Amino acid sequence: MKDKKTIQTYVNNFRRRLSSHLKPGIGLMCNIHPAEEGGAILEFSLGPSIENDDRYQETSSTANTALSSISQNAFGGNLEGFKFSGTNVIMEDGRIILIKDDSPSEWSDAAAKNDVFKILPKPSGGKV
Repeated sequence: MKDKKTIQTYVNNFRRRLSSHLKPGIGLMCNIHPAEEGGAILEFSLGPSIENDDRYQETSSTANTALSSISQNAFGGNLEGFKFSGTNVIMEDGRIILIKDDSPSEWSDAAAKNDVFKILPKPSGGKV
């Protein structure tokens, strides 16, 4: 996903939707790892001393190459052998990593809402 406007709109929507569920004073910073092919990796860090900021990293050839540049514990070895589709979520200490493919539907406001609810506990009564 090379379209910076589409990425930024998604990040803004995700932050807006998640922030309402966070305690006051919790910041949400996003390292954006765009890729020529396969989407992008969005690495959100959250915590009390974190500024709401977005940082674009250099564009990688593939989303798997971008993922290999991020310190994470979910996947190891040769990441070029993985095939990611839709939105994949990695949750680690103080971080949410979203691996998003380049389908337009994965970058909509509705997708941001769905992605937020993937990481939040389901409310009682089963309604989202």
